[in-house]
Amino acid sequence: MRFRERTGDSVLYLESSERRTGDRLELRSESSDGEVHTVVVDPESLESLSWHHAAPEADTEYTARRNGRSITVVGRSNGTPVNETFYLGDEDPWIQSIERSLRPFVLSERNRVQFWTIQPGDFQVRKLLAVRRGRGRIDVDHEPTDVFEVRVSLAGIGSIFWSATYWFRVSDGQFVRSEAVRGWPGTPKTIVEKLATGTPRL
Repeated sequence: MRFRERTGDSVLYLESSERRTGDRLELRSESSDGEVHTVVVDPESLESLSWHHAAPEADTEYTARRNGRSITVVGRSNGTPVNETFYLGDEDPWIQSIERSLRPFVLSERNRVQFWTIQPGDFQVRKLLAVRRGRGRIDVDHEPTDVFEVRVSLAGIGSIFWSATYWFRVSDGQFVRSEAVRGWPGTPKTIVEKLATGTPRL
């Protein structure tokens, strides 16, 4: 599957894939600038078990692994060594691939779900809240598509400071579009959109 990511005048292309290995599912995403994210998840719940991030141009490569309710990150980020352990404050899941790991929630009857995620770069562990906002139809690469709309925000009072909107295909829960601001106020909105089948590969 291929996606286009637009932030102002900047455009990147993303290619995502899934591979089953035993009792694990590997979710891989590679961008046209060489950045790669690989998240290993439980194949049923899609809860994250590990996360590998490599960005050669930024001298970045590290791996985060979960052990019980702790997550250890080892490697380097922007040339700086990283060796840190974080603790999840409750039993809510760790989700590092929001686009793909929210699929069970989207296809369920639940209206909301809370989860933990790690912010790339500064390694802040954040509690997020996903809320179902209803069903509609949007154009995805010029193709009318029936979708569920989901708002993802910081949990609690933090929701007034940051939120993003995700759309998932009604038929199978496939992520097809997102809109979010990734930066300080005034930063252009980033739009990620699924491209039609047959779009040239990276």
